[in-house]
Parts: sequence; structure tokens; C-alpha cells
Amino acid sequence: MNSSQVIADFMNCYKQLQVYDVSPVFETNMPGFHNHPSLGIVENHRNFCHHGYYAQTLIISEHTGSHVDAPGHCHGEKATIDQLPVDCLIGPYKKYDLSSFSPQAGKPVELTLIKEVEKRDDISIQTGDIILIDFGWDKYYKSDSCNYKEREWWGKNEPGLTQEVCKYFVDSGIKAIGADTPGVDICMLDGNIISAPGHVEYFLPNNILIMEGFSGMNQAPAAGIFIALPLKIKNGSGSPIRPILLG
Repeated sequence: MNSSQVIADFMNCYKQLQVYDVSPVFETNMPGFHNHPSLGIVENHRNFCHHGYYAQTLIISEHTGSHVDAPGHCHGEKATIDQLPVDCLIGPYKKYDLSSFSPQAGKPVELTLIKEVEKRDDISIQTGDIILIDFGWDKYYKSDSCNYKEREWWGKNEPGLTQEVCKYFVDSGIKAIGADTPGVDICMLDGNIISAPGHVEYFLPNNILIMEGFSGMNQAPAAGIFIALPLKIKNGSGSPIRPILLG
């Protein structure tokens, strides 16, 4: 089959799929992990009145909004974001919708619940899959709130995953994992980290990328195609991304 036919077949398949944007809007002082700098936008840095054109300046962390952690983020000898393949965040995904179970901050999700969702939604992990955990946590993402305590709650609290769950995903041969929380596997209460097995022991040390800060995954099906591209930041510990799901 020639390349023209492959491209035509690909576009035909693409047109039959729904596209789901699972990233929040990037804006000044957007909520995030409480230890990381927030995003600042200089709105009129270049404007029509003074310069004849419009452009904003961004002051941004590598871990702002929807973003990916490179292995070097927690393990200095591991790869930085610019050393990863360009397609490191492209592949089939499996989504675990935990929202109906009302996960609680400071209480990591157990493997029994993961198995229950697999049975309920008829999903099974294949080598190379990208795992998405929909905790339903984006309901706490209050970027429009004028109450600073309400705004910062999402960045200081999350349920996380047990060591058993992290090991299960690693043993299944996953490529990456993402969630609608500030830390995916990190179990945190009031800014105090209780455990972080994926960052410390299971995911990043095994070159399994961690993606954080997703929003709106509830509309997407349980399986499909995941696409995101990190910026090629020299020695980057991570990068903001625009993640989309095709399903």
C-alpha cells in the first residue's frame, strides 16, 4: 500500500472519531500543585496602540496546567523532556472512571477498585497503553473562584494510588499515565504528601511518563487514542501539553 492510500485511510478513520480536549484553559494564577509557580500572563506586552500588533508574554513553569513529568523530574540520572521521542505521548488509552466511587483526599485508590472498573467498563490493559485516571477531581478545579482557599484546594488535596495499583500498571507494560489531579499517584491532604509511589518507585524510574492536571475526561469513552506533544525544552523536567482523546 502506497503512502497516499495510507494517509487517505488514516484521515477517513480520523473523521469518524470524536475529539475530546481534556486540558484546562491556561490563564494567570491558574490552580496547580501548591509547590510549583503559577502562570502569569502579561496581557498587553505587545498591543496595537503601542506596537501595531498583539502578543502576550507568558511566565510559566514546566509543570503548569495539563503537563507531563519527565523521568528526570524526580530522578536526576533519567531522561529530560528534550531527550524523549516526539511520539512518547501518542498511543491507545484506557480510561478508568472512578468518579462514581467518590474518591477522597488522603485515601489512595486500591487495586480492587481498579479491577472493578475494568470489569464494569470491559477494559483490559495492553502493552504500550496510556492509562487515564478520571477521579472526577476536576470538579474541585475552581479557577474562576474569588475565594483563595477554594481556588487552592485542588492543588493541595488528592486521593492518589496505592503501591499495589502502581505495580499493577507497571507490570502491565503501560507507556504513560495521566489524571485530573495535581499528582496522579500522589496521595495528599492539606498539602502534606502521604505517599508518591509512582513518582518515586514505579513510574518515573521505569521511564513511564506521568501527566497531571487534566480536565473534562468524563465525556470521553473508556478506550481510544491519546495524543499530546510536549515542548522540546532543553534539560526540561517536564512540559505543558495540550492533550486530546480520540474515541
